[in-house]
Amino acid sequence: MLSSLKTYWDRLRAGRVAPYRAEIDPRQFESALENMFIIEKLAPDNMRVRLAGMRICEMMGMEVRGMQPGFMIEEADRQRFDRLLMVVMNEPAVVELRLAARNRAGTYHATMLMMPLRSDFGEINRVIGCTSGESDLFAPPLSFAIEDVAVTPVEATQDAEPRSPMPGFAEAQAAFAPPPPAAPGPKLRSIDGNPNAPARPRDGGRLSRFRVIDGD
Repeated sequence: MLSSLKTYWDRLRAGRVAPYRAEIDPRQFESALENMFIIEKLAPDNMRVRLAGMRICEMMGMEVRGMQPGFMIEEADRQRFDRLLMVVMNEPAVVELRLAARNRAGTYHATMLMMPLRSDFGEINRVIGCTSGESDLFAPPLSFAIEDVAVTPVEATQDAEPRSPMPGFAEAQAAFAPPPPAAPGPKLRSIDGNPNAPARPRDGGRLSRFRVIDGD
């Protein structure tokens, strides 16, 4: 499961340090969907789980989307886990963790793979990962301790295909052009008085008169 996801990620990045989030096609790694997750960095000290498969939620015994990723790890190892997430995004690097969770069913061992992922604007502020356990038998909620860490730096190859950031939704801005001059309107006729007005005002009112002169 972890190998298939890593192979797909490595093929998708095409020699770059990381692929774009919009380039990910879940149909290409259906066998890992239940065990995968995506973590997003909102600020240097604020990271959230944006996507979590059903198996991840079952391990934690709850829906983990929107939660801080450190809640998957024992409290003693949470700061270390957060630093490893930053290594994935800042180096960037591929990080593989050996995990163990002690619970009512004994000790449950698992492996976690984490790889860098770009936003649509090109910034590496996401982590795509997968957690694979030794079996389907466990007693949730699990809280993993980090037993071993392997960090593999990622570098762009010389033949990497250069790509510009993914296009946004805004339309291209048109160049400024002054509006065309307004067409000249008809000239006004000179009217003095009202030839159709009655000689005397009706009902004691005032006699209506108006005056219009020539002009543009």
